[in-house]
Amino acid sequence: MNSNKAVVAILIVLGGVVLFQASEWWERAYATFKSSELSPDGCIRIDTYEPFWITPSIFHRIPHPDPEVRHDLGMVWDAAVFSRAYEAKTGHFLGETVVYDPVASFNLMLWNASREPGRRVVLENGFPLVDSDRCADKATLAKLEVFYEKEREENRLRQETWEKERKASQLTDSGR
Repeated sequence: MNSNKAVVAILIVLGGVVLFQASEWWERAYATFKSSELSPDGCIRIDTYEPFWITPSIFHRIPHPDPEVRHDLGMVWDAAVFSRAYEAKTGHFLGETVVYDPVASFNLMLWNASREPGRRVVLENGFPLVDSDRCADKATLAKLEVFYEKEREENRLRQETWEKERKASQLTDSGR
């Protein structure tokens, strides 16, 4: 009698493991296209998808860009997504992120995080997406540097404006 209960318990656990592994496959296989984005240099296209979920969110982990940080199971996912990267001209597949909740991660796209010459590393929301030597030629990376320089200048101007406004509000607050 007890052995029958043990066999049933083992079958339930094994069934759950098989269902979870299958869900990892069908989430990506039957995903719905959400959006597409081109890199600033026009070399990489990133397609974002919503995974096809059948199993409840309690069975999905929420990955974190920092592998040292752990999340509890059962947290609610607001809008899980994953992304695939392709070379824009040839359509060559370059990489794919894990399924993650963009609400829980930081919204940042780094189009080249590599310090190694001839290498291109793309991070989306802190998750690795591309690590390739494609689109890593000097001319393409120079276009990216121009993009980042323009972005740094815009951020510098925003910060200067913010500092001026903050100082002006402190002067008005101290004059009261």
